[in-house]
Amino acid sequence: MSLIKYIERLRRIDSLISMMATGTPEEFAEKLGIRRSTLFQSLQEMREMGVNIKYSCIRQSYYYADNRRIKIKLENTFP
Repeated sequence: MSLIKYIERLRRIDSLISMMATGTPEEFAEKLGIRRSTLFQSLQEMREMGVNIKYSCIRQSYYYADNRRIKIKLENTFP
């Protein structure tokens, strides 16, 4: 997978988690156009980066359990 696609996937995951609009793991994976196992791998990678992601069975959505998030910033360093 290219770096750009990976970054876009992380941004989409972040957006859906922030809105608590992920749905179940199956629905979340479908919204992202990936397999459930790929979703779990992406969530695990985010957790390894220090992001505290939890799942609520009541709300049927993933959510951030604290204020830590992943922030990706691309800068143009050319004059």
